[in-house]
Amino acid sequence: MYASGRTGGRREERGMHRGLAAGLLLFCVLLNGFGFAFKLFEPVPLYDEVAHFVTPFVLVALASEALYRLGGHDRFFRTPRQAALTGAVIGLVGAAGWELVEVALSAMGFTISNRAPDTAFDVVLGVAGGALGGFYADRYLDNLFGQPRHRTGSRVK
Repeated sequence: MYASGRTGGRREERGMHRGLAAGLLLFCVLLNGFGFAFKLFEPVPLYDEVAHFVTPFVLVALASEALYRLGGHDRFFRTPRQAALTGAVIGLVGAAGWELVEVALSAMGFTISNRAPDTAFDVVLGVAGGALGGFYADRYLDNLFGQPRHRTGSRVK
């Protein structure tokens, strides 16, 4: 699950198992898809809140691995605090974008609650989910890719 080492002349591959990544994405799609299809967001207690927290958590965790693979860990994940901040920003952008989609869907006749308090709380949950996703991914990916826990030697330019 965490890393798969290959021997016998084949290259070593590290990273999140593709099945796990696909499963997490599928879970988010189903969570949100069933919420829309069966109108579960309002009548089911905490369904909306879980969806607005879990989805950015998962997406930030997956995006974090991509940043690590591209070498962005030095810039975006230097410390756990910076990782959480990076995740929060990604969560904010995603949550704000999603709320715009909800406004558009509401304008097209779908019954979606886009009252100001609900929208604001959904964005807060997106930021919180993203922040926790960034923090978790930082700890997980440091171990996965063998990065030192505290990177203090270089400065971001």
